[in-house]
Amino acid sequence: MGPVDVMSEQAELDASAVRSRPRASAWLWRPWYAKLWWASIAIYWTGKLASYWSPVLDDAYSTAVAGYLNIALYPFTALMVLGVRFVPAWMEYYGWEWVEPSHDELFPKRSVGGYLDPMADPLDPRSPNHWRYLGNLCAGRELGVVRRQR
Repeated sequence: MGPVDVMSEQAELDASAVRSRPRASAWLWRPWYAKLWWASIAIYWTGKLASYWSPVLDDAYSTAVAGYLNIALYPFTALMVLGVRFVPAWMEYYGWEWVEPSHDELFPKRSVGGYLDPMADPLDPRSPNHWRYLGNLCAGRELGVVRRQR
């Protein structure tokens, strides 16, 4: 095996690595349903633009069905739905993987808001900040009862 053979094998490996890299276009445009969806989006929004000048189209685009189509044919909706299968392929290519969080990640030693002391955390139910208003409620101050000071 000469140096030329090693170089050609390395070039083939590099070429296969480049070819196996996931492209977003493979998920966002190549399937027939993606092309149909993107074409529907273009037609729908062209009609929406034309509805500014046509009262008939304006009435059609003011219905409840048009409201649902407005969401279904929104370009970012198509991008998110069609891109769902791209994310795992992209993660696999770069060597990332989904892992279950550990017990320490699920239940941190810190309080809810990230403070070390739960008494200083306004988001933690153990904080006295939540209970200081209870006295005002019981005394009637928050309920509109006015008491005269002596």
